[in-house]
This record gives sequence, structure tokens and C-alpha cells, in this order.
Amino acid sequence: MSKVQGQGGFTLTELLISVIIIAVGVVGFASAVGLASTELWIGRRDTDVSMLLVDQAELLKAMPYDSVQAGSRVEGDYRLDWTVQGAEPKKVILAATYDKSSGGQMADTIVVLIPR
Repeated sequence: MSKVQGQGGFTLTELLISVIIIAVGVVGFASAVGLASTELWIGRRDTDVSMLLVDQAELLKAMPYDSVQAGSRVEGDYRLDWTVQGAEPKKVILAATYDKSSGGQMADTIVVLIPR
């Protein structure tokens, strides 16, 4: 068979190479989506923990000065513990503890000063 002048086409090799390039791109995109999903989940968890700590700090600040004492509470998957040190100002150390997906526990801590 002879090739007709002025018409072009793809050879089987060119088609195979283009399919391989597209496959590599799709695999890369899929792994990027998986990584982004994991990072979004971690970001949401960190935001939840931060908001719980800040909310508890605000509740303690709103209390009468002499009523601020150590305590703890559980909120969803998180355990909040706080200790009170000093007299004036009171130093409150708040810690949120939660289980890591890979096993073990993680804790985030903030320190708040409560003046008289």
C-alpha cells in the first residue's frame, strides 16, 4: 500500500508514547489529589483544636477572677485540660489532647494570662 500524498497520520509508536505520557499525568494528578485531601483533613483538625482552645480561654477570661480554677472537659474527639498557676496575673495553661491517626496521641497547648 502506498501513502496518499498530503495526508498524515499517527504511527502506532506515536500513539503508544502519547498514551504513556497521559497515563503518567493522570497518576501524578491522582496522587496530588490524595495528598491535598490529607492536608485538608489535617488543616481542619488543627483548626478545630485551635478554636476549642481559644473558646475555653475566652470562657475562663469571662469568669470572675477568683473562680478561675484548673479543670478539664471532653469535646468530641478532644480532651481539654487546663491548669492555673500564679496569683496576679493567673497563668492558665490549656492543652488539647487527641489521638493521631497513625497511633499515639498529640497535644496542642496555649498559655493565657488572666489579670485581676
